[in-house]
Amino acid sequence: MSQANQGAETHGFLGEEFLTWLWFKWETDGGEFTLSGGRIVGIALDDFLSFAALTEDETEQTLRRGLPTRTAEARTALRQGHRLRKARVLIAEGERQWTATIDAPTLSLSGVKLPDDAEECESEMDRTADRAANWLALHEIVQALYRLFLKERLHDDYQSTGAEKQANWMAL
Repeated sequence: MSQANQGAETHGFLGEEFLTWLWFKWETDGGEFTLSGGRIVGIALDDFLSFAALTEDETEQTLRRGLPTRTAEARTALRQGHRLRKARVLIAEGERQWTATIDAPTLSLSGVKLPDDAEECESEMDRTADRAANWLALHEIVQALYRLFLKERLHDDYQSTGAEKQANWMAL
């Protein structure tokens, strides 16, 4: 088993909690986060949610199109204790906007749409450099959001503060 697969097997639940936490923060706090260096990013969940099965005998549930976060099926999954396995997210920083599907156990990104090329890109080399910078920025943002989540999740009083608030939100 590769190291990445082994990490997903043993700690993948944290990625699932992370995606569910992003959804919670989006719905309860507006989805705006201040990252290190004062960078402000906004997130929203988009048109794809896949819920993890609670046991290996259960089926994963996938919701697509429209606003799946607003459906009765999504709310029922949350009430039953399901966490997100995959979610399509919108991430914005200033004028730049990315969309990507995040796979929770590995935090890998797929289906990525980068911001439009900068106007000052005149050559193919400029465009390539701009796209590479946008890929790196997206990766850094996701990692920074994950660090914020872990900071909250690993705090000593998490069970009586953040976890309780999120559980109440999930029960709505």
